[in-house]
Amino acid sequence: MVLSPASSTSAGADEVSASVSYAGVALQRAQGFQVQATAVTLNSFVALINPLPAYGQTNLTLGITGASVTSPVNISVSSSCVTQGKATLSPSSFTATSATVTMQYRDSGCGAVQATDQLQAVVTSTGTTRTLSLAIQPPAESSIAFVQALPEQIFLRGSGFTESSVVTFEVRDAAGNPLPNRVVELRLQTGAGGVTMEGRGVESVNPASPTPFTLTSNALGRISARVNSGTLPTPVRVHARLATNTAIATVSSNLSVAVGLPSQLNFSLSQGTRNIEGYNIDGTPNTYQIIAADRSGNPVPAGTSINFITEGGQVEAIKQTQLVNGIARTTANFVSSEPRPVDGRVTVTTYALGEESFLDLNGDNAFNPGEPFQDLGNIFKDRVFDGLYDAAIDEYVPLTVNNSSACVAPPNPLLLLDASIPSMTAQNTCDGVWSGAGQVYVRRATETVLSTSGARPLWPTPTDGRLLGTGALVRLQVAPNPATRLNFRQVLGDTLCSASSTGTFTILVGDANPGRPRAPFLDPLTDYDQFPRLNPMAALTTVGASSPTIGFTAIVISGSLVPSTTDVSSATISYDFASPTVNDGLVVIAFVSPVSSIRSSATVRVVRGAAAAAAGCP
Repeated sequence: MVLSPASSTSAGADEVSASVSYAGVALQRAQGFQVQATAVTLNSFVALINPLPAYGQTNLTLGITGASVTSPVNISVSSSCVTQGKATLSPSSFTATSATVTMQYRDSGCGAVQATDQLQAVVTSTGTTRTLSLAIQPPAESSIAFVQALPEQIFLRGSGFTESSVVTFEVRDAAGNPLPNRVVELRLQTGAGGVTMEGRGVESVNPASPTPFTLTSNALGRISARVNSGTLPTPVRVHARLATNTAIATVSSNLSVAVGLPSQLNFSLSQGTRNIEGYNIDGTPNTYQIIAADRSGNPVPAGTSINFITEGGQVEAIKQTQLVNGIARTTANFVSSEPRPVDGRVTVTTYALGEESFLDLNGDNAFNPGEPFQDLGNIFKDRVFDGLYDAAIDEYVPLTVNNSSACVAPPNPLLLLDASIPSMTAQNTCDGVWSGAGQVYVRRATETVLSTSGARPLWPTPTDGRLLGTGALVRLQVAPNPATRLNFRQVLGDTLCSASSTGTFTILVGDANPGRPRAPFLDPLTDYDQFPRLNPMAALTTVGASSPTIGFTAIVISGSLVPSTTDVSSATISYDFASPTVNDGLVVIAFVSPVSSIRSSATVRVVRGAAAAAAGCP
């Protein structure tokens, strides 16, 4: 505890008492004392080095009259630079017992914000003060650092996406601390497509008589300028240098102008499973993934809207892209439901605002007259997935982009259209010119088979010299063109002639799509769904083979799981007459669907030797 007189000219006395209760006994003691005032004067306050170089250190000496061991004096020293964290002072408060006290002062860059530090020493008890004006030299500029471009990617002017970025630099001294109030000259280093900075382009600076854009660093040593995109994708660099020392300079990085809009050739659609068990049951799921890029192969912005449509089942209507590991993608969910096309094949179509693809022959990353391009017409639901619009069965999508001109045929095979890019080109729904800047819909389509739960296994060809066929002939449509039909023989109790003890045979693992019953008013050449399609069983359908015949075995050696495919798959069965006395064996082929676990089966009788002769084998 420190006691001080009320003033340097006053004195006084008092008494301190203490009391305690110990073991039930009250104890007390008192002690008197007196305070004799001593006149205290702060007669000097000097710095050993003044002015102080930037980031320098010096001793401060405070002269005191009236301080002694028997009369200590409490003193505190304040500093505006120390308060700002730009200088340190040690000690800043102390008890003086001698005529002089020395302190250590270190500058931490205060000269960058103020030329002088005003220090004040105060006697705590009396308020007596002494001031020191310490001049601090400002630190010299050492570097300009590029801090950031926010955001790092902007998009073409008129794309509808973010078109501007703020580029920030920082002026620093040799210690890496920011320096305010420094004038910085800024220049764009590219003007491709009309890129501007604070409304100025490259063309606004005359190289012969430079008139650079200048900014003054703020309290954090930073300067920021807004860059706006032009009409061409390009990397953007901003050059920054000190106006007073042009040798100190830097260039920004990380900023680029991207196309942003999805390009037709860079618009990719894939599905989780090509053949799902959805012809007989509702709710079988599937997924459809879009990966979208601009004409440079760069990801489109997160939040780009993608539409999905279909003529069968149910699909999510609108999804927005997200950046996953830097790649722009989105996934839509689908379930089997009504309506179901009678051919068991559903087309899912997706589209988004984008631009037509072209071949950039001169490398300027912009379309120029005469360069080959894709001329896209209206989108349609291609029910038979053949790339041709049929007004009798197909529906076009009534989008706001309305074209009514003849379509320009792509002069380069890289730009050809197919069923995955549905376009009503024969109906003159194009505009005859290259379309960009969101004036056209990019699109993709894919076909999904709604496989039946039951199987209809088929022999690969309707005739086989080894077969004594009892299965019925089935006429199936094998391509989108309804006139493309072939006869197949159903695996149904057939007899296979064999002269060896072991052998194999192959079957097609087709589903049991019924097609539409024949009716008198249907044209057999044009009605696409009159005949069943040759469709695969659902993916992950299991195919197994066994035999109830003792001394005869059968197994599936390939094709035991149906793959994800729109084409019918096959399975190869191996048989073995393990006993030399057995000449007649029965192969039972079982098919189990993956969702409903419905079991279908077919049998094949394999004969050899006397049994083959008895069966009438050649």
